Amino acid sequence: MRILVILNSLELGGTQINAVDFAGRLRGRGIESILIGPRATAGEGLSLFDYARDRGVEIEAFDLAPGMAAQARQLRRIADEHDADLVHVCGMWGSARPTYWGPALLGRRPWAQTVYEMSITPVVHRHMPLIVGTEYLVEELADRPGRTVLISPPVDLDSDAPDAAAGRAFRAENDLGDGLLLGIVSRLDSRLKGTAIATAIEAMRTLTLTGATLYVVGGGDAASALTARADAVNRDAGRAVVRMLGPRSDARPAYAAADIVLGMGGSAARALAFGRPLIVHGEAGWSCLFEESSAAMLARSSFWSPERPEDPVGDLVRIAEPLIADPARWEDLGGFGRRFAQQRFGLDAMTDRLAAFYAEAVGAYRAGEWLRDLPREGRRVGGMLRRRLGLVRRLAAGSRT
Repeated sequence: MRILVILNSLELGGTQINAVDFAGRLRGRGIESILIGPRATAGEGLSLFDYARDRGVEIEAFDLAPGMAAQARQLRRIADEHDADLVHVCGMWGSARPTYWGPALLGRRPWAQTVYEMSITPVVHRHMPLIVGTEYLVEELADRPGRTVLISPPVDLDSDAPDAAAGRAFRAENDLGDGLLLGIVSRLDSRLKGTAIATAIEAMRTLTLTGATLYVVGGGDAASALTARADAVNRDAGRAVVRMLGPRSDARPAYAAADIVLGMGGSAARALAFGRPLIVHGEAGWSCLFEESSAAMLARSSFWSPERPEDPVGDLVRIAEPLIADPARWEDLGGFGRRFAQQRFGLDAMTDRLAAFYAEAVGAYRAGEWLRDLPREGRRVGGMLRRRLGLVRRLAAGSRT
């Protein structure tokens, strides 16, 4: 089976990393994943190419054609060149509509989509097979006509595992000393991650009194603003209480070095695999300690929350301070987290689930499913044309005056 996997971005991000991990494991199950993505999205510096190269997975970059119709023709041509049995769009935005109008036109080639965001917007087509990574979304989409399956963002439990030597080397490499370390490994995304990371940075104004240091590993559009915030906290604290370490193609040593990890989504899941105590944070600064009483709730929401607390910094401090002061509890929390990861989202188990999904998806999308999504597409195109016509009229009226 040959699967054309369209990545909406080639930056180091969770969904893209998951696709690379899956591609490596699917080869042993007789499935060839052809990963492609828009060249311009790789940016400068480290990118998904570095991560993929370390795992022996190839990615084919292409120059994205201008306009949806041209992109549809482009993707159809690429799918034909690779003789793909199925097109798999990874991400909510970008390639879904060009795939619908291109490779999948009139159901000539089946397609599927992965949405690892925390909600599904109306732009997502309703009749193609869909993968989500959050348990509550399966329940919310129960009346969706197309098949919806849960495949959690995977964790490679063989490589993502406690590693004291790697942790010591990371400390030494980054001159982090021997004190207590709080770690964040995340894409520095202003839309979803930035507020949570800013909350953690501000919390270090108080947590500096514990002797702890926070380091942040990752890159993204919020990097400059978060670095400026960290610099301000460091000046006020009188020491480098927050260290911004930039992106890494291999983040495993960063997880291994932390005494306590703060994270959401796939990063939180990886922290559990490393046997580290975990404080889950939500996109608006909400915080919760991962422990037996909260585990099921946090896993159901993929270690994330949209809640907007009144005092996010204070909430985080109230969770972190007693945990920092109780090293004996770290081993218990870390051991429980590792066992939880083994049961819920190991890479091998999720790869088996993805392989079964592909086998069913190839036969689950034909002309009928394509046509059932056509009215919704027609409404979107009509709305776009009305907006453009309105703009033309306003410009014309302005030119007359």
